[in-house]
Amino acid sequence: MDIIAIPSHRKGGLNEIVYPKFGKCDSFTFITLDNNEITQVKVIENSAAEETRSRGTLAAKIVRNNRAEKLIVSKLGPNASMALNSLKIKTYRAPAGKILVKDLVALYLKGKLKITSSKDLIVDPDQE
Repeated sequence: MDIIAIPSHRKGGLNEIVYPKFGKCDSFTFITLDNNEITQVKVIENSAAEETRSRGTLAAKIVRNNRAEKLIVSKLGPNASMALNSLKIKTYRAPAGKILVKDLVALYLKGKLKITSSKDLIVDPDQE
């Protein structure tokens, strides 16, 4: 069983657009996979989004507190990268551009997303 976190817009869920910036996302959509089948979808509001400091670190804790061991994301700030590394959360690079959560999960299931170092996803700290 795998639990994957995906930063999402608004209320999250399979039919929502993936949010490109990890710490600033509106919500996290957590996908539970068992034998490559979606068995559960859970959405948690990103309470870290409105913070002025440590947004990425707090968001990483939300991911871990919801038992996700994998994260699919486009962009991270340096604090988020360090926090994800320390929490042993594997990161996968999401493609650029608008994509629905369900389409991103389909790419993951087809093996089209590459695991990457969270350091490779770092952008300007203000983008966190």
